[in-house]
Amino acid sequence: MNDFTADVLIVGAGPTGLATANALAQLGTSFVLIEAKSATSVHTKATNLMPGTLEQLDIFGLTERMYDTGGIMTRYMMHMYGSNVGLRPMHMGGSPHPNVLFLGQDLIEKNLKAGLPNEGADIRFNHRLVSLDQDPDGVTATVSEGEPETQMRFKYVVGCDGPRSVVRRGTACDFEPVKTGKYVWQADAKLSWAGLQTMKQMWLYYYDEGFGAVIHLPGGITKVMVFEEKGRLPNREPTLAEIQDRLRMMSGDETATLSDPVWLSHGELLTGVAPSLIDGRILLAGDACNPILPNGGQGLNIGIQDGINLAWKLHDVIQGYASPALLQTYDDERRALRLALENVQINTLKYTLPAPKMNRFILRKFGNHLLNRFWPLMARAFSQLGQKYDKSPLTEGGGGKKGIRAGQRAVDADVQRAADGTEVSLLKDLCAPRWKILAFDAGKELELSELFDDKAYPFVQKLVVRSGASGSGPKTHVDLDQLAHKAYGIKKPTVLLIRPDNYVAARFTEDMERSVKAYFSKWYPAI
Repeated sequence: MNDFTADVLIVGAGPTGLATANALAQLGTSFVLIEAKSATSVHTKATNLMPGTLEQLDIFGLTERMYDTGGIMTRYMMHMYGSNVGLRPMHMGGSPHPNVLFLGQDLIEKNLKAGLPNEGADIRFNHRLVSLDQDPDGVTATVSEGEPETQMRFKYVVGCDGPRSVVRRGTACDFEPVKTGKYVWQADAKLSWAGLQTMKQMWLYYYDEGFGAVIHLPGGITKVMVFEEKGRLPNREPTLAEIQDRLRMMSGDETATLSDPVWLSHGELLTGVAPSLIDGRILLAGDACNPILPNGGQGLNIGIQDGINLAWKLHDVIQGYASPALLQTYDDERRALRLALENVQINTLKYTLPAPKMNRFILRKFGNHLLNRFWPLMARAFSQLGQKYDKSPLTEGGGGKKGIRAGQRAVDADVQRAADGTEVSLLKDLCAPRWKILAFDAGKELELSELFDDKAYPFVQKLVVRSGASGSGPKTHVDLDQLAHKAYGIKKPTVLLIRPDNYVAARFTEDMERSVKAYFSKWYPAI
């Protein structure tokens, strides 16, 4: 009964499933990845990787191929109701990945597939999930590759199979997405117009009935998106001429011409969040959790980060290191994030599709001033660098008003390796899918002998950052200019526990050894 085919079955070889598979492979947990389609996507669909997602992918060494095939976007060009309110920067400080990367879902999936063992040759394409039957010890999956059906046994199943998820059916996670009456048309084609042909910039156009976007992508392809309410956009595939007419109207450029289309699509925007992301040994990730609305370019990024958040927790529980309670924190963290995001997005649609007359008047007259005031907060939200888990059960301790508090992501700073004086990125040196102990001495020597004994907590990466010029050893960095100390808000000896996904789990300034031991004994009792 427990002759398992692998530890984990991943259903769906989109960005979420492929990211989950990469993370599990590097951690050393076995999996089978099945996909009903015959190959990964050949269309761009979602287009961007946000800085927060690039940081997560970098933990597993998955960014190099992305940069090789993508283009860096540093700014939005905003047009509001006939007024050009100018560019808004998207270059974010405090991260080794400060910009948005444009490349399209087809290239993202190709690169993630190439990162897998055997370059993804073991993905079982043309395999359709028929049903799941779980019991206290595992899950039996019935899978079809035509005929006949076969059964396989796994410890856990992760559904990354989209908003109409088959995995979700028959579980406590199931729900029916809600139709919004708002529609989207998209076209990928060649564009000739009076504007720039650069991937450094994305154009956003808000007009009386809706909004649209223009995104230049690798290979000379441009994506044009149009969002309007039911009745204005028929629920059918648009023609290239219809998209071109909308583009000319939005941009005011009568020379704008689309040709050589490679993809035309349409669809109604859906909302709704699963009542739970976990039902026993069955878990949801990506669009299976909820169909994230496209405004803000968050969906693909949220899905990839779901996979990485889930992978290290699954690994630690399956290997017997961690308490099963660790897995429940996946639902606590990711579902709360999705609910908050959906609330913002629904309100955004409410005031843009179509925009009330008062909103249009205010934004025409004061749009530039309002963007100047609120853009830094908006850009940080879009980038996903502001995401935090401050209410997670995994989060302990706080921090001051300045610097990094428990629950926030670790940030970057330039420091020197004490061993050879080499200048390095602190976040790059923390780029490993392991727990980290980051100890700041704030001018005093730390007495943490047991924590830094390699026999204690061998599953943890350990690092000391000293504010003085002294220090030696491979685990010690020097922060003479106080860049890291100021970035983290350190004023006295402090220990940060940093999770495998580089979020700060706990911040201790008193009884540090005892506090660290108590933390790990709660979540990792076997160790």
